[in-house]
Amino acid sequence: MGAVAPFLLKKIMIEEIKKIIEPAIMQNNCFLWGIEILRGKKNPTLRVFIDSYENANIEDCENISKDLNYEVSLESILGDDFILEVSTPGINRKFFYKEQLNEYIGEEFELRLRKPINGDKNIKGHLINMSNDILSIKNKKRDYELDFNDLDLCKLNPNYSKLIKEINYAK
Repeated sequence: MGAVAPFLLKKIMIEEIKKIIEPAIMQNNCFLWGIEILRGKKNPTLRVFIDSYENANIEDCENISKDLNYEVSLESILGDDFILEVSTPGINRKFFYKEQLNEYIGEEFELRLRKPINGDKNIKGHLINMSNDILSIKNKKRDYELDFNDLDLCKLNPNYSKLIKEINYAK
């Protein structure tokens, strides 16, 4: 049996970490948005993104960070000297799971593919549909049918002008 591919190993690590951290996140009335593991020069960084139906804030991040600092089982996966960052995904959020996209149909996204399709590796376009693993993306150049699993990055590209108008209108 050959060696495990690095991206598959990372995926397994993330699933193990998810099992450890989700209870602490949920007890703070938040939910897990996503996990990133970054390999630093000296120490790995565990980046945890949280959200809430009542809009997660800095206090939520602080409370969850404190709770996770006591999770000894994280050390068994990442080592003794890992850096923990807890944050909200922000307005230009990265998407970690295909299920997260359903609420964002019609919005513009920035996508980076693992392998180019017709010479395109970076795509900007509007999400037209999400069915099973397939995203339908439309831009001025063409329409794309992309498998979510083939994406290296899936990030919201918010329309800041529209957001500012909505905020000013609400005043």
